[in-house]
Amino acid sequence: MALSANQLHFFLRAATMQSRDCRSLSGRAMRNGECVTALLVTATMAVLPDAAVAQTRAGVVKVPAATIAYEVQGSGAPVVFIHGYAQNMSIWDDQMPLFAQRHRVVRYDVRGFGRSAGDVDQTEGASDLTILLDSLGIRRAAIVGLSMGSQIALNFAVHHPERVSALVLYGAPPTNDFTVAGDPEMFALFTRLPNIMKAHGVDSVRKAIMATELGWNPPNRPDIDRKVLRGWEGYSGRDLTNPKTPSGRVPPTRLAQVNGVRIPTLVIHGDHEVAWFRQFNDTLMARLPNATRVIIENAGHGAHFAEPEKFNRAVLQFLEGVGIR
Repeated sequence: MALSANQLHFFLRAATMQSRDCRSLSGRAMRNGECVTALLVTATMAVLPDAAVAQTRAGVVKVPAATIAYEVQGSGAPVVFIHGYAQNMSIWDDQMPLFAQRHRVVRYDVRGFGRSAGDVDQTEGASDLTILLDSLGIRRAAIVGLSMGSQIALNFAVHHPERVSALVLYGAPPTNDFTVAGDPEMFALFTRLPNIMKAHGVDSVRKAIMATELGWNPPNRPDIDRKVLRGWEGYSGRDLTNPKTPSGRVPPTRLAQVNGVRIPTLVIHGDHEVAWFRQFNDTLMARLPNATRVIIENAGHGAHFAEPEKFNRAVLQFLEGVGIR
């Protein structure tokens, strides 16, 4: 059984684009088109205030044909974290306690992943987020999304800009109408994933994906391996073996809509990010009128796993810089 077109789109395009010469702070020429700010942090994180952090509150909210599991911690301006494909909310373990010292932090499992029920359906993502925020009494929040989560975040910002105080697009994959051609080898792998799932199970699917550009991490880092394994807990692979037709409740984001997103936006990824993700991030920088870019050195698609202090510092500084404290 083949992957759905939407799933294939998450992963299967890579190409090169013309780029200007742009250098990181270390003087190395950057490969991406828009001039970027490379994040080079050699010092440890600044000490944050010692204010007591509220205990984590967990809950479940009903959404159409699914339930969403979530956790909330801290107080202050709300910040929501959304995980990537096949993952769960535990991928934000290095972020939640730190951000909760300044913010009311919400993380949740997207429908079909982790402890959330229902079928995987990206056209429900923005609607599910709306219902979750309403249930928590949050009218406006900063939204941080990784990969698939960044697609949900961007889609939510397009359809509900009044509810987004700031946007962090982390490892963002292209919109469906991005015109860059796909990488044939990666395309072939992802079309085989349903058969791999049926024959060998989730662990083999994870290993196959992690063997691609998506899985690049610095060598000899067993701590990252442990985080990745935990992040896959709860993934059933049902979307591969029994995919459902999307509801179409919220139309996917079109590239032309990106130009109208005037919310302060941080575009962030590792310097070993997937090639076509980087190319799309170039396009985001060219189209978003109020965007800043950070590239984390020695990190890939899971930059916050490899370099949590650099990632945390970049996001916190961005939020503070746009007045979200």
